[in-house]
Amino acid sequence: MTDTESGAKRPAPPRYEHILTPAFTAVPDKALPLDLQTAPFPRSLLPRLHRAWSSNPKARSPYLPTRGLRELVECVGSGVLAVGSDLEADTWLHAVHPPQNELPLQLAVEAWITTEVAPHQSDVDWFSLVKAAFPLKWTPTTLDLLGRGKAPNGTARPRAHVYQLLASYLAAQWIDNKWTLPGQKENEAAVIGPIGDRGERSVYLWPPREITDEGAYGLWTHQTKFCVRTMPHDDRLIIRVIPHITRFGGTAPVYIPRRSPDKPPTATVLLYTPGGVLTGIERAQFLRAPVLVTGRGDDMSWRWTPGIARIVPSLPTPHLYPDPNAVRKNLRAYNGLGRDETRQKDPVALLLHSTGYTYSLDEPEVESGRRASGHPADTGLQPIDHLLLFEQMQKVLPAVHLEPVEPIRKIPQRRAPRLEAATPGAVYRLELGHTAPGTYEAVHLALTGLLGYTHASKRTESGREVHTYRGATEIELSLFNPGTLVSGMPWPTENTPEERSDTRRRLRDQRTRALREALPDNGQLIGSLIEIGKPVSFTAAHQDDPKPLLKKVLPTLGRHVQCLHPVTRTAKPDAKKNGAKPFQNSQIRRDDVERAASAVRDILRSVGHLPRLPHPRNVTGAFELTAMHLARARGGLVPLLLRATTDGDVTAQLAPTSAHPHETPMPLVDLPRALVEGRGRVRARDRAALASFLTHALALDSITDRLVVVRAQTLRNAEIWPWLQNDHICPDALVLPGVDCSAGDSATRRTPATLPGLRIVRINDDSDEIPFAFGMNHNSPETEKNDDGLPYEWGRYSGLIPWNNRTYLAVNPRPHTHQVPKSASKYFGDDRDITRHGANPTSLEIHVSFKQPDDKPVDLAAYVNGLRRCHLHIEEPTRLPYLLHLARLMEEYID
Repeated sequence: MTDTESGAKRPAPPRYEHILTPAFTAVPDKALPLDLQTAPFPRSLLPRLHRAWSSNPKARSPYLPTRGLRELVECVGSGVLAVGSDLEADTWLHAVHPPQNELPLQLAVEAWITTEVAPHQSDVDWFSLVKAAFPLKWTPTTLDLLGRGKAPNGTARPRAHVYQLLASYLAAQWIDNKWTLPGQKENEAAVIGPIGDRGERSVYLWPPREITDEGAYGLWTHQTKFCVRTMPHDDRLIIRVIPHITRFGGTAPVYIPRRSPDKPPTATVLLYTPGGVLTGIERAQFLRAPVLVTGRGDDMSWRWTPGIARIVPSLPTPHLYPDPNAVRKNLRAYNGLGRDETRQKDPVALLLHSTGYTYSLDEPEVESGRRASGHPADTGLQPIDHLLLFEQMQKVLPAVHLEPVEPIRKIPQRRAPRLEAATPGAVYRLELGHTAPGTYEAVHLALTGLLGYTHASKRTESGREVHTYRGATEIELSLFNPGTLVSGMPWPTENTPEERSDTRRRLRDQRTRALREALPDNGQLIGSLIEIGKPVSFTAAHQDDPKPLLKKVLPTLGRHVQCLHPVTRTAKPDAKKNGAKPFQNSQIRRDDVERAASAVRDILRSVGHLPRLPHPRNVTGAFELTAMHLARARGGLVPLLLRATTDGDVTAQLAPTSAHPHETPMPLVDLPRALVEGRGRVRARDRAALASFLTHALALDSITDRLVVVRAQTLRNAEIWPWLQNDHICPDALVLPGVDCSAGDSATRRTPATLPGLRIVRINDDSDEIPFAFGMNHNSPETEKNDDGLPYEWGRYSGLIPWNNRTYLAVNPRPHTHQVPKSASKYFGDDRDITRHGANPTSLEIHVSFKQPDDKPVDLAAYVNGLRRCHLHIEEPTRLPYLLHLARLMEEYID
């Protein structure tokens, strides 16, 4: 191994004997008592609420939408520590002291009812009904914040109040005891953040810091999040302390994307209250206030969500909620920085940045004309920052009976299997629709310079120039000019939403007809590479991005779509960045050629260039891999069942519906067309049909050796497949989808003796639930600390890590594109470090849930981990293994 620039031999990477997972556990037999006040939800309201909700025509579930109530209670800053979701329970609210003024709580309940539960009952005087049900009945109690039991499968089962309160308690301890972060500046203080969906609580540094990069301006700060977690078959209560970078918008937003097809775009505003909300002597905190977004660019408008809009005029502190549209227009005026004494009491409101937001530049770029940009700060801290915080927390958390998780000894690793194409020598038909000459040249260089193909011939066919390339496969690439087919569609200018919707529908219909005429279906599958502008360019021109329409229409014309941006930049031999230098003495930048290579690989994957499935260890005959994934769609769910065999076949199957009652397995390349046609969509409330389809995927009557890989995040819902939850998943004792695990009926559990050949592996990829993993070696006795301030040698580690005999953590190698020095830190670094992406050793949890008697859990875990490299379209291992990764990619065809 040599250094490519100097020719000198680089030192071999260190070999780590242990794995460090920066997390904490509760000390056994220790308690953390806390005196609190609790109150139930007003009982007199419940019968009427249930009747109102059952008559609501928009209700999709028999359960009251309590998430909206929790968010409203938190928005009004009522001094409550935790809000329960079960309104029938004995405890709804937890607080250190009963609020002196319950009016905000009363207003939150009334607003929730009138905007979410019973908006159709405008004739009911809910305000009077709610007022009559107050005041709340508060009761003093003492709770153990470390209280937990143990599930029958050996997993810790924390009490409900532990999930609700422990993270908030630790965040409050941070404020009260003035805990600090590594590298924290003297003028920075801590602010407690909103409560998360699962009880998480964060601490933020205040004030935020400003950053400018390449003309873009924004704000950022450090966030430290506390989470309570469990791991399967581990009786320890686990607490994660996770560092984050939180970004705030600095200039007027230009584009805020829609996150759900069923709902309008929303954004979150954090309101800073330095002295609390009600008494002025509470801890400094952020209140979460969501806004509804309409329009884009100069036409964008914000308004509070209906619940907040209804509450604000009656609050005792309405000044905390400024006009949201005024905030949008001038984020600098509301960010709280650089204020003189006369403006210290003015409201402070910060737009919480999220992926996809773009902001106006103070001055457009001269060379490119660019008027908008994303946020200048990049996400994630660097690896060393996680360890620095871990060491800092070891100084303070023992006082609350929390101790660090012990390092784990490494185990021998296995090489991923060598891959071969399922159909070697196949011919794939591609087309490139482009207007910029550099785009074809970049694709040509990608094929011949990076992907190992040679240019074999060129001809003209049906008015198109067709190029033949030969390599691992044969590619017929035809070129055409798409013209206005890929231009943006102008934003409607009509006054009413109905008129604007009609105009958009008419323009989409016109574009659809034009696509069908220009690109007719000739009965052969074609991979369509389409040159298209960037979303921000369409927004700047007040146009709708045509990409969603292309993804929806072209599959019905026998085409799979991969979009790439025009290649118009000229390479510079003296550029500082390697990506801007020429590729093989051409005029094309290296990063543009690499981008084109990625597009070609991906479109080849889409039209069927897939690997042959390798066998697991000790399996020699026929073998099937099955993946089950649940995607969300407008008004329903789309369960996806993908299967691959060692013969090279890859198929997909959708759930039967009334419109398509007989869904049979289809080649994977046919799935995009089926999805854009709306097939396989199951109503969200039809759990029985969903459970039946998932049970069918297990092939209970088969004796073929098979492995079913399921993703916990989408399937472990109590109404779908509760057996996948941590405290229900008993190894080799399968409970079928849709069956209640709490019944405890042993007759419902299936064993390997009754299900020969079946194996099930559960995947959990929630990065907040699973600890990171670092390689470490203990220092010698004479070395107290290294130069980086840590008391051990550390570094990146990749491979399989045993958590227990059925649960493993899997860490991918560092991406080749991540070349940040090991010492880089966002705690101690400068602004340049803040613009760097933090690529951390994120773990994937692999749980061997069901195996055959001769199987070894470590072999199955290693096989599934190896499937993350089972791709021909990408060089880096993926987050999810093979078929699950492909299933996620199919979501772009679901409306």
